[in-house]
Amino acid sequence: MIFSRRTTRILLAVLFLLVLMATLADFSAISLERVWDPDSFSLRDGWTLSIDGEEIDTDFTLPTVLRNRDTEGKVVTLSRLIPEEVPHMNSLLVRLSQRTARIAVDGKTVYTYDGNLEGRRIKIPGYINHFAWLPDDAAGKMLTISSISHSSRTSGVFHEVFLGSRVSQLGALFRYDGFSLVVGILILMTAFVVAFLALMLFRRLEVFQSALAFAGIEFCAALWIIGGSMSTQLFLHNQLILLVAGVVAMFLLPVFLTWFVSSMYHLPQSRVLGRIVLIFPLAFIIVSVMQLLGMTTYYSILTPGAIALFVYLLVLISCSFKALWGGNRAIKDFLVAIGCLFASVLGELILLFLPFMTLLNALVLNLGIIAFGTVLLRQMVLLVMQFVEKKGRDEYLETLVHMDGLTGLANRRAFDERMETLRSAEELDHSVGLVIFDVNDLKKLNDEQGHSAGDALLKEVADGLAMQFKGIGQVYRIGGDEFAMICEPCTHDFFDSFSAYVGSELETSSGCRIGVAFGAAKLSPKTDSMTIDELFKLADARMYQHKLGMKNGSVR
Repeated sequence: MIFSRRTTRILLAVLFLLVLMATLADFSAISLERVWDPDSFSLRDGWTLSIDGEEIDTDFTLPTVLRNRDTEGKVVTLSRLIPEEVPHMNSLLVRLSQRTARIAVDGKTVYTYDGNLEGRRIKIPGYINHFAWLPDDAAGKMLTISSISHSSRTSGVFHEVFLGSRVSQLGALFRYDGFSLVVGILILMTAFVVAFLALMLFRRLEVFQSALAFAGIEFCAALWIIGGSMSTQLFLHNQLILLVAGVVAMFLLPVFLTWFVSSMYHLPQSRVLGRIVLIFPLAFIIVSVMQLLGMTTYYSILTPGAIALFVYLLVLISCSFKALWGGNRAIKDFLVAIGCLFASVLGELILLFLPFMTLLNALVLNLGIIAFGTVLLRQMVLLVMQFVEKKGRDEYLETLVHMDGLTGLANRRAFDERMETLRSAEELDHSVGLVIFDVNDLKKLNDEQGHSAGDALLKEVADGLAMQFKGIGQVYRIGGDEFAMICEPCTHDFFDSFSAYVGSELETSSGCRIGVAFGAAKLSPKTDSMTIDELFKLADARMYQHKLGMKNGSVR
């Protein structure tokens, strides 16, 4: 029995699924230890707090902010028994503000970190997640976390402590604000894609500068979000580098915003805004130098910098509203986008004033920047699509201008423009071949059978010439029954074999043989002194000579 092709494919598909299901059912019966462990266990309460050996609180709860005591430079110790009910506790996660830290189990040190700022020029304490391996028999033993804070700003801040496997703790850290990290990476990828498209495809488009400015905006937004995400420490442990990235983004964002608005919407205040916005990168340079000299730190200027950005956004929004009232309707989408960014900056500013900001996920900032970028990206895409549509329409009209309506070949205008280009060239670097064709007895055919028959003949000739010289030269219809072909560069062998291509009769795609007179001429810049006009006259004269010979019978 012979199966049809469709039946065979269906049988193969059914057999494939059956085998796959049987294989998965067998493999599922294998019992293996889980790689992803349950959630990490938070040690929130039951801590004993001691400062410089003095017991302060025997039921201290995390996380919290200790407001009534100055613990800068003092030894702060948290201690409690490690619970026995935790199923996986070979790792401990503690978040410290770059304090000098020591972790011990029953007095035996398992982890140390030197957070002393004296050996560093830039004395900024940054938040760092510390992972410490615990001994296998740690359950039920005394856990001690001792630290010395080197900054009054963070000395009273205490974060949660987590027990569990390393995998579960990484998962807990990612769940803490991993959304920020994912959003930041996506925005960063968008910035690189837009910049690549701008440099590779949009260089000659009107939106080139706007696209580059938008890429810069997205780059700053991504740095801002990533720099504020604690889960970024899964890849980059030094949170101070992330702090620098966030500060750079905050000071460069106004520059790219102004560039975008100026190039996209042509605000009347663009020049003034362009000068004002230079204050931000100048301020970054000054603050960085002062930080290197020990006069200030980035932490000290975060709040003033956010306030300055907030005020500048108000100015930018005011100018945009003024442009909208002046009739600039295109700026409506930008006002929606900048409103979302404004809300994000306001949310970030509020977080900066909160004493325990590191435990808050800047969801408002993330969502606001996503909405901001989405609105602007949509507008960029619409502009590019409009430009492509306009470009296609212009090219279509340009094609119509240079195309012969009857035959579909390039017309006399296209021929004259090409000849003018060759004529105006200061020095030709290649040879040019020119052939002029004239269809015999077209007038007689029109008189005897009508113009429709003559038009059909011209179409046959056009198709025949286009087929004969495909890939060799450009064929034009330059008159009622006259055609031309320009070949460049034109070799001696090709020029000498023109008659083999055309002869005195042209065979069309329908098999008809049409009498065609032709004249060919070639110009070699290295050996010939004639001009392009003289080349045309020579080819035209040879065509008429050939036509006359065909009439009196001296040539076929």
